Amino acid sequence: MRRFSLTFVLAGFMLIGSDALWGKDTVYVRQPGKKKVDSFNGTIQQETPAGIKLRTDNGKVQDIPALLIHAIDYGDGIDAVGKVDYHAGDTKLGHALDETSARKKVDELESALLAFRELDNNDKLRRITAVHRYFQYRIAQTTALLAQDDVNRRSAAFTALNDFKTAFADGWEIVPALQLLASLQEDKGDTEAASKTYADLSELPGISPAMKLQSQLRGSRLLLRALKFSEAEEKLKQVESAMPAADPQRAFVEVYLIQSRIAQKRNLDGIDKKLEQIVRAGKDGGLCALAHNALGDYYRVKGDDAQAFWEYCKVDMLYNQDKEEHAKSLYYLSHLSEKPPRNNPARAEEFLARLKSPQFDGTMYQRLAAAEKK
Repeated sequence: MRRFSLTFVLAGFMLIGSDALWGKDTVYVRQPGKKKVDSFNGTIQQETPAGIKLRTDNGKVQDIPALLIHAIDYGDGIDAVGKVDYHAGDTKLGHALDETSARKKVDELESALLAFRELDNNDKLRRITAVHRYFQYRIAQTTALLAQDDVNRRSAAFTALNDFKTAFADGWEIVPALQLLASLQEDKGDTEAASKTYADLSELPGISPAMKLQSQLRGSRLLLRALKFSEAEEKLKQVESAMPAADPQRAFVEVYLIQSRIAQKRNLDGIDKKLEQIVRAGKDGGLCALAHNALGDYYRVKGDDAQAFWEYCKVDMLYNQDKEEHAKSLYYLSHLSEKPPRNNPARAEEFLARLKSPQFDGTMYQRLAAAEKK
């Protein structure tokens, strides 16, 4: 399951409470790679998809990006119901995230969801626009958490996140909400819908160039998985043309474009040399996995199954950090093991058994393998 956005946004809830100031807004922030949660007190002046502008107590304006925000004490909300009641949902959600028992975690999430709904139904809080939006986001977010391990809850999660997207597209919460939606769509296997969600995310006003680029790349990659090669190629070329020459992400875009050409069996001359050059120059394991898998695809298209097998093996044995790329290598290793020159059905079953393990839950290639065996 993809939990990157949930973990990033939700961590640190238990630090909320004691230092919030009455009548003041407090924004809780954690920098990437840091465990410490910082709090900033002041008055929120603006909330947009880019994040929050907070005039702090010393008179300076602090710009806080959306994905660094863990939680917010809106001063008007604290004044309306008090700190303890206002924090009821976030506190329960923090307990849920700390819970190691799956059953107890579900119970805690259910309790948090009920608390957020009760808070949002409070007339005093609901009249405060920012607070209402905040609790609506928490409701959608907690519903999505429950859906991660229970496919029967997906419909409710999709409804909650899509309703939030429609009603509250102008606040900071829209960024993590769209990331959650795309993550659930990927888990469901709806790569086209997830790609569209990432495209929506990339077009949000005011987001950082880095977030825009990452969203475009994720969306384009999903188009490739959905076999929308010409559409993916068009978007990737647009991304490439806007990238600085020294951008380290440029090599990923090059490989994605090559993947599109291989899939369409178009302009294959020199592709192997280009991919080998990328592998030699690359220091990123994810990039090497992508390039070796692309080389495997190239050799399969050229009819050289023996060389293709070894390219996929390199991903399995050496560059297996990326779950989706690792799953892809196992999928093709299983297929190639059954065919000449290997003719080894037992080895094919070994690769397939590994692909079916929980480690690869949610990957496209695990779904493909399961569908083929039905």
